[in-house]
Amino acid sequence: MRNLWGLLVLLLCASAGQAQSVNVRTLLKEMADLDRLSALPSPRYVTRQASSYDPAAKGPNENWLANRDHGNFVRVERRTGRNEYVLADLQGPGAVVRIWTANPQGNLRIYVDGAEMPEIVTSFEDITSGKHPDFAPPFSGRRSMGANLYYPIPYSKSIKITVDDVNANPASLYYHVNYRIYESGTAVDSFKRADVKDAAILANSIANKLTSPRVERFVKDRVVADAAILQPGQVFTLRTPVGEGAVRQLSIWCKGFLPDENSPNGLGEQAPDDQVLRSVVFNADFDSMSAISSPVGDFFGAAPGFVPYSSFPVTIYESTGIMQSRWVMPQKQSGRFFLTNHSKYPIQVSMEVLWTPRPFTDETLYFRAKWKRDTISTRPMRDWNYLEAKGRGRYVGSAQFVANPVTQWWGEGDEKVYIDGEAFPSTFGTGTEDYFGYAWCCPDPFMHPYHNQPRCDGPGNRGYTAVNRWHIIDDMPWTTSFRFDMEIWHWAETRADFATIAYWYADGESTDNLMPVRESDLGVFEIPPAKKHPNAIEGEELAVLKRGSGEIGPQGLDDRWSNFAQVWWRHGKPGDRTAWEVPSAGAGRQRLIGRFCVASDYGIIQLYWNGEKLGPPIDFYNPTLELKTIDFGSVEVREKNTLEAEIVGKRDAAAPGMMFGIDYLLITDE
Repeated sequence: MRNLWGLLVLLLCASAGQAQSVNVRTLLKEMADLDRLSALPSPRYVTRQASSYDPAAKGPNENWLANRDHGNFVRVERRTGRNEYVLADLQGPGAVVRIWTANPQGNLRIYVDGAEMPEIVTSFEDITSGKHPDFAPPFSGRRSMGANLYYPIPYSKSIKITVDDVNANPASLYYHVNYRIYESGTAVDSFKRADVKDAAILANSIANKLTSPRVERFVKDRVVADAAILQPGQVFTLRTPVGEGAVRQLSIWCKGFLPDENSPNGLGEQAPDDQVLRSVVFNADFDSMSAISSPVGDFFGAAPGFVPYSSFPVTIYESTGIMQSRWVMPQKQSGRFFLTNHSKYPIQVSMEVLWTPRPFTDETLYFRAKWKRDTISTRPMRDWNYLEAKGRGRYVGSAQFVANPVTQWWGEGDEKVYIDGEAFPSTFGTGTEDYFGYAWCCPDPFMHPYHNQPRCDGPGNRGYTAVNRWHIIDDMPWTTSFRFDMEIWHWAETRADFATIAYWYADGESTDNLMPVRESDLGVFEIPPAKKHPNAIEGEELAVLKRGSGEIGPQGLDDRWSNFAQVWWRHGKPGDRTAWEVPSAGAGRQRLIGRFCVASDYGIIQLYWNGEKLGPPIDFYNPTLELKTIDFGSVEVREKNTLEAEIVGKRDAAAPGMMFGIDYLLITDE
């Protein structure tokens, strides 16, 4: 019997030791666990990033804004029949938690623990674009041109990640590899290809949690809720239960109204959401320490205005108007939430929190979310600070809101993260959109559990843009200090409006550099109206009468174009015809002038006006993207006219596409 007890003890100890090791399964579970972020990590780790950033950037006084952020590798290794370009060569114990690229190409290989043969060999595009059956969305996928892999790959001794040059050009590659370094002695079960199949059922469960997030309910949960109508200047307050516990879900509904004396509650037509949600300030404290300070709409990661989208920690519901957070917010004794109405409208608000009693230990961290905003000149280019904090904590998210008065790209700048007093950032990025998981300044909105572009007005990158990234599996812990900078690198010299909100957890002794929101910080930057050529008939506003093959629609461009846009026909075939209706204020003989796009992938086009040829075919090829004005002279004009374009072909030097674009037409007196 004594031997049996001894054997049982050994088995239990072995089981406990096995449960404490880091492996694919434990990391998959972390991907859908917001609660773990509210305590110091166990086992301890730091998070860093390998990337293709320009190594010419040596420091603030030496090429600090260098921008050749592609084709930079650890080294190149010659193999039979190929070269392998090393993206990362890392020592363990650790785990790769994210791989991003703007232009996946070649074959990706992942070598674990010094093995000669890789555990993974696959198309870089397939594994990062959701095309590989073992790494399906949401673990992998391409969003707004950015390719992402969020499948954890642990390693005990080392990991090497390479891409080859078979039918590829790695010199053009942009990439990030985010990874953890665990404290020495941490037990890690190194990744094996079979782990993906073994964990497939668990991965499917985690995928469902990420894409359909909900907070688990417990018997001891308490719901605290209240509602009110706030006049300008009034404050709404909601208190959590007293004692150790945590808010695990927060829901806010907030609408403004025009005053109406004839209405029973004094509320008339709804006021603009963009003004209201930027003018109602959301504050919170836990144990009398400031925790949240942000306009209420910005706190939920999409602003200005009411912008529905869904992510893992935050959802804005279009059907109900509810803005919901699932960030865990611990307290030792007390918690309070405040909404202050700085708008000129009466505001109707309701708030509900789900609070759970639970221990507050020496490992527990407080939730923090704080906002800053400024309207600044884009020159000189410089670093913009998201957060600087001292103490212990972990960084869990960023949201950025940009009001851009021009179509040119505002986010060429790189992120730089310094942990525990580093002189040089251990995370150095390749572009703002790359940090947020998309690429090539793509204006297409997208949603994902971990990163989103809920709003991008256009055309191009003009107007209001909202982007966010939640660091759930790739959180960044620190023990003494943390600093996050993002370069302000705008393609144009202009004045633009930038606002950011940083999300992190910190211990009770921590400090940070973000000030409470001031009333003077509020409001929405006004985007000036687009400039139009006087009397122009805009190409993008013309009605299509007949469609050829390919794609036809508006295209946002820079401010060289009238109204920052054109009508764009692309990927048609020789012989195809597309016709547009052109309105006119009068009839008779008048002068017709057209302004058209020329570029390297544009074709040779025969134009017709009301069925008559407008001269010989026109070659719209040009090595660079420019505009070309053509005076067609006198034509017969009707109240409703037809401009027809027929694709003839392209010159040999032109790239494929045979495109055609109309900026505007002018009909004037002869």
